[in-house]
Amino acid sequence: MRAVILDSTLREGQLYRIFSREVNKEIAVQLAEVGIPRIELTVDYPPRTVYEDVAYVIDALSSYDVEVVMHGRAYQRDIEAMSKYDVEGCALYLAPTDIHREYKLGGLSYEEAVQRMRDSVELAKSFGFKYIRATVEDASRFYFEGHAGMEKLVNLVDSMGDSGATLVSVPDTAGMLSPKQARDFVSIIKKRCRTPIACHFHNDYGFASANTVEAVAEGADEAHVCILGIGDRNGIADLYEVVAGLEDLYNISTGVRRDSISRLYEKFSKLTGIRPYFSHPLSREARTVRAGVHQSMVVKMPKGYVPEKKLMYDFNGSLMFEATPYLSHKIVERLLSKYGVRSEDAKRITEMLASNSSSKGRKLLPSEVREILVNAGIPVKMEDVSSIFGTENAYILIKLKPQFPASKIIGELITWEDVESVDEVYGDVDMVVKARVLPGDDNVISRLKKTFSGAVEEVKILITD
Repeated sequence: MRAVILDSTLREGQLYRIFSREVNKEIAVQLAEVGIPRIELTVDYPPRTVYEDVAYVIDALSSYDVEVVMHGRAYQRDIEAMSKYDVEGCALYLAPTDIHREYKLGGLSYEEAVQRMRDSVELAKSFGFKYIRATVEDASRFYFEGHAGMEKLVNLVDSMGDSGATLVSVPDTAGMLSPKQARDFVSIIKKRCRTPIACHFHNDYGFASANTVEAVAEGADEAHVCILGIGDRNGIADLYEVVAGLEDLYNISTGVRRDSISRLYEKFSKLTGIRPYFSHPLSREARTVRAGVHQSMVVKMPKGYVPEKKLMYDFNGSLMFEATPYLSHKIVERLLSKYGVRSEDAKRITEMLASNSSSKGRKLLPSEVREILVNAGIPVKMEDVSSIFGTENAYILIKLKPQFPASKIIGELITWEDVESVDEVYGDVDMVVKARVLPGDDNVISRLKKTFSGAVEEVKILITD
């Protein structure tokens, strides 16, 4: 079984955050390079959005083996606008459910809604689109109408197929389905319909990714995702969670380069400033082991607490630790073994570090760990401390000289390995850079001051845990 992944970061995701033309292009290229087979964009709506910005992204994808899908309403105007682009795919949406027809579509009858969808699909077919997706917006609401509702939906799905749709999307627009219901929903449609279907789940109850994985396992032909799941309200399914879940847990191939997703997310965060939240599987917290008994085990056998494929693909085989009141002496032994520290001394030093952390009411920064060890007579190097406890994070506040716009600097900063994100801001400073402060003289702070000495007026450093 192989599911087709469609990424909607540059369509659905734009409802969460508007990106510049250059950022859109770079995101599209990064998606193509990790093997995403379909990328969705929104048709232009002049004067709000313009043809040139969309065409710029499409042109950047022209050298990649990727199918671009234009997304718009099931209206003649949108379909004609889509036909002006050099793309193979289009997606047309309309909501035929009672609540949407009454409150969004001005009292349009069900028969009129279905006919409008049929007419739109036929028009798209006349323009020569090879991929035509008819989206039955709010489709999951039919599921809660019981047998009669699902009968109406399955008839509608095949009606769209008969009209020329190559795929029909049955989205959970209001995010109402549980994983069990999502699987049942898709199962009914797959058993009754001959037309391929796409799944698009919203995350209102936090089930979007799980629902998508269950839907694909039940036979959905296309799965919609976004990087970090961004989208309207609290978004849709997360690209990583769906692909990794299918590949690692269900052994379902997606064709996406599993080992490149973590790198994609790093680049996306740099480009947009949107970082994985703490509970996301690719966050810094996800690779950080805190409990002492866990640390003791992980030193010997990391997969005892972390899935083996995540260690392999996402964390490059390495995990990080924190110096807290729960610190394991096995971690300290590992750190100080090259300095000739005995096991019983490592236990004593561990108690010292743990007690210090407890008194501060927080974890110790790597520099604080080193300071305590040096004061205890152990000349430990900062790079050795960082290899265990990670690097320190810094917010770098930059005020530029008036003649230097931030855009001239941002482009280079986001290419630096130790820079996590760059945000242009307004007020007393012009830019806020979040970065990892690596050991050594060539850290991000010294490099920034040296590289942009002619542009920077003032730099303030805030170290954070």
